[in-house]
Amino acid sequence: MISVDNFLIPIQQRFQNEYNLDKVLKKLNNIEKNIPVINVVGTNGKGSTSFFLSNGLKAKYKKVGLFISPAFLYHNERIQINNEPISDDDLKKYILKTEKFIKECKLTFFEIWTLIAIMYFNDNKVDIAVIEAGIGGLKDSTNLFTNQIATILTSVSFDHTEILGNTIEKIIYQKVNIAKENTSLFVSSDNIQYKHIIKNSIINNVNIVYPKKYEDEKVEYQRGNKGVVKAVLEFLNIQDFSCLKLNSLTGRFTELEYKNKKIIIDGAHNVDGIRALISSVKNKNEWVVLYGAIDGKEHNKILNLLDENFSNVNITTFDFHKAWDINQINHANKVQDWKKFIELTDKNLIICGSLYFIPLAYKYLTEK
Repeated sequence: MISVDNFLIPIQQRFQNEYNLDKVLKKLNNIEKNIPVINVVGTNGKGSTSFFLSNGLKAKYKKVGLFISPAFLYHNERIQINNEPISDDDLKKYILKTEKFIKECKLTFFEIWTLIAIMYFNDNKVDIAVIEAGIGGLKDSTNLFTNQIATILTSVSFDHTEILGNTIEKIIYQKVNIAKENTSLFVSSDNIQYKHIIKNSIINNVNIVYPKKYEDEKVEYQRGNKGVVKAVLEFLNIQDFSCLKLNSLTGRFTELEYKNKKIIIDGAHNVDGIRALISSVKNKNEWVVLYGAIDGKEHNKILNLLDENFSNVNITTFDFHKAWDINQINHANKVQDWKKFIELTDKNLIICGSLYFIPLAYKYLTEK
């Protein structure tokens, strides 16, 4: 497995004015049409939902593809068949296959990963694939999958507003309109308050379904995710729901023990994600919080929420080019060395924030 610390994809550019993956797919005779897909969009919960669903689909389908992002510890995690990550050799092989298209069409980082997934799934003749969007829906390269069986909308909130828009109406419009004509859109119960907006945002003739929460789940914010997965499995005539008993992806309310203290690692990095984390933590006075973020988030709102619910909240920075400068943040408890802080803290610890930060903490704890 190739660590995310290793430079792998030759292009790091994330956004540009024009996206060209569709041009590459035309050159490849639109092989993406060979792959029946379920698209997963939303702000929070996409990764967990995609993971649970891909496991559940194996009860009916022989080969189930899974495309998720970002990777947590290894690049290979992004592209899987039957929940087995792509091998190092295959990943390197497909990167080489995409090189000429990258240069010809100036593909972005996420377009390159999407292209690798399409080529890999097509060559391996997957029966179905679960495809998690990177950002948004309409503007996302995963919108190019046209052989769509259904779409899932997980919890929606404000994130990536510079791309998707700064109102909930604009964000929802971008996300739900990845749903193709005459398909079904399964909406997480977390979005009930947006029912009217969702209905008015849909462009195509789409059947909208609002499944109930899956109540047999201890982590509050996974109830909506598992509820929508159960509904999609039923829609596909699958009655085996054992996938709903699985723990989620690493970094989604992951519980560890370290030096006689409990640790929760969670990738809550926006306001709704933090609210969901708070709702899932019992006995809040027993926990110390360590939060690390990148630039551009709603830091004041997030820190206010944490301070209102926990008596000991600390902020830290980490080794990443987009990491925030905590010296510019108005908060009393600033931690310069998060590793030292973990070692010296004798209380139970919640480590949360950016999905670029929590893998570093997880790796440190598990390797120690």
